[in-house]
Amino acid sequence: MAERRVRRRRRLTVWLVAALVGAFTVVTPADAATTCTLAFKANYLGDVGTQYRWQVDATLTNTGTTTSTTWEAVINFPLSAGAVVHRFWNATRPSTNVWRPAGWNGALPKNRQAYFGFEIGMPMPNTSPPLPTSSSCTITY
Repeated sequence: MAERRVRRRRRLTVWLVAALVGAFTVVTPADAATTCTLAFKANYLGDVGTQYRWQVDATLTNTGTTTSTTWEAVINFPLSAGAVVHRFWNATRPSTNVWRPAGWNGALPKNRQAYFGFEIGMPMPNTSPPLPTSSSCTITY
């Protein structure tokens, strides 16, 4: 009889420890690195020399469930068609197609946005807005 009580106590102790350990386990979303969207809007600024100048405003949205620590956008423009990025704001540009936060806008709470943009010049024959030919974003938690 005493042996049964000891076994029950051991089982209860094991169960309680397992329950407590499980209560403190941190679960990371499986899609933590891909929960963002990227949108663009182009506004015509006018002619400058032999180029049409456009302002492109980008909005990166954290669609995840927690606050991000940083983000990255890969934006491909028709640079081979003569497009030139003249200036940009609210982001850094470590390479031609990669954009990262300016430092103060990397931590995004869920459902919040980072706004950045750039001024791009297109050769005169091309009157279409210089929206990206492709783009993607990555967000880190």
